[in-house]
Amino acid sequence: MFFSKGKLVLIPDSKEIVLHGTPRDARCTMISGRILLQSRAARIVNSLVVRLRPKQEDLLNPAMSIASLSEITCTVVKDGRAAPTSEETPFSPRTCSQEWRFSMGIPGNICETVFSPSAFIGYQLVAELRTSSVVQWAPFCKLVAAVPISVKRAPAADSALTAIASESVSVAAKWRDRIELTAIAASRIVHDSRSSQFSGVVRPLIKGVRLLRAGFEIREFIEGPFDSSSSAPPRGNTVTRCSRDINAGTLDMCQDGVCVNMEFPPSTVERRSGVVIDQEIQISGTLWIPRAYHEIQYDIAIGPIRVSHELVFAVSVVDEVGQVHNVRLSSGIFVFPRVSTEVIDLPRYENSDKDVLLAAGQCWSLDSSAPQAPGMQSPWTFGSSLLFEHSPPPEYSPSLHPAQTAPPARHGTLAHVQV
Repeated sequence: MFFSKGKLVLIPDSKEIVLHGTPRDARCTMISGRILLQSRAARIVNSLVVRLRPKQEDLLNPAMSIASLSEITCTVVKDGRAAPTSEETPFSPRTCSQEWRFSMGIPGNICETVFSPSAFIGYQLVAELRTSSVVQWAPFCKLVAAVPISVKRAPAADSALTAIASESVSVAAKWRDRIELTAIAASRIVHDSRSSQFSGVVRPLIKGVRLLRAGFEIREFIEGPFDSSSSAPPRGNTVTRCSRDINAGTLDMCQDGVCVNMEFPPSTVERRSGVVIDQEIQISGTLWIPRAYHEIQYDIAIGPIRVSHELVFAVSVVDEVGQVHNVRLSSGIFVFPRVSTEVIDLPRYENSDKDVLLAAGQCWSLDSSAPQAPGMQSPWTFGSSLLFEHSPPPEYSPSLHPAQTAPPARHGTLAHVQV
């Protein structure tokens, strides 16, 4: 039929663009794909253009688009002829379609995709085809297809950020000289749509403190252009959490992904809630990191919208006078996209004569600043699981001698809220 337009289908090879490095030093990348024109008969295509442009605002969404990119254009067909950079497959009566392949460059300094309540940066890939050069604006001569594209940024493999963020985490802080909290993680990097394991330790400093509840959470902080006028720090939002009540009768069961381990568990089940902190109590938890752009955003350090995250080890305790306190130990972490190692130029080691092969299952000490005597195992080790020294609960005095106090923790923040 004369008014049969057919159907235009845009199929990118990947629906995400991954840039490596900061906007200043990231190299450009490519996005490629196929364009199919499905029709009953062969059509004469006059022009075919592919554009990467910002996502349009939704009338039902109050957030404003603030993408600085206007658009990036790739000409596939011009004046009825395929461009030298594209490939054309003639019309096939068997599939009732004709096909073009395209490839276009993306600069490394464009802003990443991010969504916040007040603003967002999104992109879409749009293909526009025209089949008439005489009546170019006739509705039946124009076909349009669009697919959403996300722009992600990952740190370069040889950057200082990758080296620092990939190191294990062990931060500690004391609360009112009553207890000491330690948060442990294998790395500061977590990925969306995956689970991550974290560990914590509650160490007593005085007698009479009870542990009521423990858990982990990840908080997200978003700062946009509309927040710059406010002097208050950005408010954090909890994007994922796991926690449980601590009772002597349920210590052997994991609840909400949180497990409790005591070297010397209570011998009797007490009627009071919680357990007495008379020894080191190890808490392990599993957090499910939500899918990006829905419930969590990737970390962004440079751009109109900046995003950061922190890991929180939270406990509820009852002090020696029966007052309940919520104590939180936090440390910064990074939410980065998963990147295939095939596209990363990893550093090579040319001189291997001094390399040492580590034994399988060897554990690494998380406290690298504390020297270890030969043959002595540190109580803070992290391999496939946490290992702790077998020793009875220590004895306590009302206050610690200055020589017994632990060195101050680094990169940790301790806060408490009295209930």
